[in-house]
Amino acid sequence: MERPWIQAAIDVEDIDLAKKIAFMALDNGAEWLEVGTPLLYTYGHSAIGMLRKAVGKDVTLVADYKCPYAALCIEQAAQQGADHVMLTVGYQDVVIDRNIQICRDAGITPIFELSVRPDDLATVAEKLVQHGAKFLFSRHFTSLYGEMGLLEKMDQLPMLLPKRSDCLLGITSDDLEEAQDAVRKGADWITFGYVLRKPDSSVCKLWIDTIRSARKGE
Repeated sequence: MERPWIQAAIDVEDIDLAKKIAFMALDNGAEWLEVGTPLLYTYGHSAIGMLRKAVGKDVTLVADYKCPYAALCIEQAAQQGADHVMLTVGYQDVVIDRNIQICRDAGITPIFELSVRPDDLATVAEKLVQHGAKFLFSRHFTSLYGEMGLLEKMDQLPMLLPKRSDCLLGITSDDLEEAQDAVRKGADWITFGYVLRKPDSSVCKLWIDTIRSARKGE
């Protein structure tokens, strides 16, 4: 898949609206769909199955549980058709190893969210890579900590995974300029979702086309 690919986060609580957003995003060129936390809270694991049935078997689905331990959700997520599951970082080595093993056994891939302060990103990312993580994901942290976030310190991005080899780094931003900057600095995939909560195909297309233009260096 050409990088960076685009992940559309479906962060709504209504399944019919979620399906509408999913098809809109796919029609405009999104490659991955995220079954957002609000959907999972409302419908449980079945939210994954309902979206899988709607979009078919060939679309990559990411379940955003935001939990630190895979055993709480992985088996059900895999049974419902998720390809990836997003987990928050557990600092203990045994927890990281166990999460990776549980996912491997279930046939699903973990995406570890770097929910740490910006100054700790590189250290935590390197630790996860050493344990075998293949997908890492970072959000914008300004609203969380009231300090400069990762995407305002984009010079960190190229060095975030200094030994990542085949490990991939995803970035989310609901600011289009920041998303473009992340593309230019080497992010492997970009997630956006806030603007999708009120479905507008023209807005969705603008985001996806702009990110793809940045990908091509335009």
